[in-house]
Amino acid sequence: MRLLLATFFALFSACSCTTATEPTPDKLLFAFEDEGEVKAWAPLVLPKGPKEPAPKIERATDKAGKHSLKVTFAGGTWPTIATTKIPGDWMPWETFKADVTVSRDCVIGFMVMQEGSSRAPGWDGSVSRWCKTAFLHPGTHTISAALHPNEWSAIRTKFQNGRVMGKCVSLEFFVYSPHDGDVVYLDNIRLIVKKESPPAPAKIEFTVLGTDLKVNGVRDLGKKFADQWKELPATTATDAEAAFKTRFAEIKKQHPNAVLAIFRDGEAGYDPADPKKVFAGWKDAYWSSHGPDGANTDRAANRGKVATEEVFMRHRSPLFRVDVSSIPKGAKILAAEFLLVRAGQPGKEENAKRANMWVAEACNRPWVEDEVNTYWFAKDKFWKETGGMDWLGDDPDFLPIYLAHGPGREGCNVWDFTEAVKFWTDGKHANHGFMLHGDSKDWFKAYFREAEKIKDRPALLVVYEAK
Repeated sequence: MRLLLATFFALFSACSCTTATEPTPDKLLFAFEDEGEVKAWAPLVLPKGPKEPAPKIERATDKAGKHSLKVTFAGGTWPTIATTKIPGDWMPWETFKADVTVSRDCVIGFMVMQEGSSRAPGWDGSVSRWCKTAFLHPGTHTISAALHPNEWSAIRTKFQNGRVMGKCVSLEFFVYSPHDGDVVYLDNIRLIVKKESPPAPAKIEFTVLGTDLKVNGVRDLGKKFADQWKELPATTATDAEAAFKTRFAEIKKQHPNAVLAIFRDGEAGYDPADPKKVFAGWKDAYWSSHGPDGANTDRAANRGKVATEEVFMRHRSPLFRVDVSSIPKGAKILAAEFLLVRAGQPGKEENAKRANMWVAEACNRPWVEDEVNTYWFAKDKFWKETGGMDWLGDDPDFLPIYLAHGPGREGCNVWDFTEAVKFWTDGKHANHGFMLHGDSKDWFKAYFREAEKIKDRPALLVVYEAK
């Protein structure tokens, strides 16, 4: 009996070993060594929305590997190619990889649609599909992206509301606003079992002008001043300007040659040499870099000709620039204030009645008002990162410098911009304006330079003394 039992368990163990689940291997989806892999791809044509020029697809032999997929674009905004020849279940793999070769700076992207995915442009539609975009320079790059990075930007079995997402039904590749004739090569598209850890974010320290502080962001700055915060009284642009003129009169007592300049579009008073000359030197534009990643219409939209728009956090705030070149070289800047009028009612959860902090972050690119968006600061001139969120190296998109800071208030915001104007007029720095953004404690819509009423438009008030 014991011998029979021993034999039974030995056989059971051997059987268990041979039928154990094998680990999932990495999977090569496309290497384009077979002509059939090329034929599996075709230009994406959607039943709704604008029609994109169809890219040309062919197999190439002049790039990495024996063959690759050559995609020749014919212009458009989001021209896309797609394949349905993919596994239905991508849950066993953690990482997507592909080799991409480009000949000029561009933004490319891969997207996976599931049965439950939507192409709607809003939040619900965007989070229902997986997407990875990348800013590329000329050359060959290996794109790597997590397939299940979080609950709202992943390939998954169920959506946020419990809706079953179903199988993966298509893999798509697109380029943002390519030129007619642009060529991109794809190769070695693969799924990797191993979950790759993203690189640790670089440590950024922002210098806060007018102080000896260095902070890691606006929230850090807000925390440092939170115990000193007091609710500022609401004001209007008219009252704020009157208060500054009173301050100017006091400055004149110590600086008899001091000059007051008011920089507001549509209004005279900025050039002492020509007091009747009307100012037209403001620029402002808004875009949203809000996630998730993807061929997002909000990210590509330019809002450089709007009368009002929101001002909020770094990924949802405007750029401003004011031309102060009329201030004589070498002038001593004695005082300056930036006025920004709120439009509409304050937010219910975020408003100026709670401790808050705003900063003016120095831009380092010559952005174009009616072209700038999340992807580029001017047509075909790309940021290094989405929304210009790059502060590193000798030529960053934005300088790690806060030109000005302070809390907001109801009615008309008033921020001390003395250090900012000094920065723009010291002869050492280019004036590419600034992004105004906050620590999320306050939110509002502001009037921009296109506002109908002149007094609602942004204004920079400066007192200076020429040599």
